[in-house]
Amino acid sequence: MSINVFDEYFQQKKNLLDQCLRLSEELLSSLESWELLPDILNRREEVIHQLDELEKKTGKEAAASLSLEKKQELDLLTKLILELDKDCACKIHAEQQSILNSLKKNIKGQKLVQYAQVREPEQGRVLDYKK
Repeated sequence: MSINVFDEYFQQKKNLLDQCLRLSEELLSSLESWELLPDILNRREEVIHQLDELEKKTGKEAAASLSLEKKQELDLLTKLILELDKDCACKIHAEQQSILNSLKKNIKGQKLVQYAQVREPEQGRVLDYKK
């Protein structure tokens, strides 16, 4: 492969990693808006698929031919993406725990209300003790 192909590989990979980083940031900032998440995740999955195709197309030779500086730049982008993913996972887990605790509290409250209800007799009449 020529040097031009290696430079093109680096630029494509860097651009795809930048896109993935932006989508990860968008995902992290949109965790409150559940309706936006499927679109963001689909776009991110497409970028990851493109990265996979790039790696399959160019082989290991292109990655091995990069300078140390370029490898570090790509590694830094990858680490940033992974850190954002960890932050997303932590926030999602915290939200799940909050919802679970809310559900438990609600169910406990409903059970207490059921136990506190006094039922009227279904048959007969209430006796009047004054007479």
